[in-house]
Amino acid sequence: MSAAQQNTEPAGSARRPRVRPHHVGISVADLEESIAWYGQALGFELELLTAVPEDVGRVAMLVNGDFRVELFEIPGAAALPEERRDPGSDLPTHGVKHVAYVVTGVEAHAERLRALGVDFVWDVRVHGDMKVLFVRDNTGNLVELMEPAEAT
Repeated sequence: MSAAQQNTEPAGSARRPRVRPHHVGISVADLEESIAWYGQALGFELELLTAVPEDVGRVAMLVNGDFRVELFEIPGAAALPEERRDPGSDLPTHGVKHVAYVVTGVEAHAERLRALGVDFVWDVRVHGDMKVLFVRDNTGNLVELMEPAEAT
């Protein structure tokens, strides 16, 4: 059976591995500022703060519900290029584009984030059956908040 055929097997197939999200890893410029940003903007709490294996920097694991954000601070790391700070200009570059979080009441979240001084890329927009907004974290990484129609 080809790889293409395996990918078309119905959900729940015995051959399909079961996975679920656990965390995303994000490189940041300032670990303490980023811990504060993810706490204030998205409600994450610090779970672990330690050295990166091989002692090349520090890592913080933040948690909100059953999802985690792993923040890395590596001395001398290159800054995020400008073209990676906007959804449109970032698409032609391979790699992860952003992390999206499902919320209820995206407009209220937008107002709260505005009051915190968060850097907005796109204010609330409707895409298909979802309301979405894009912001940048304190390092410039793209963050999407989305509200599916069934959440309204």
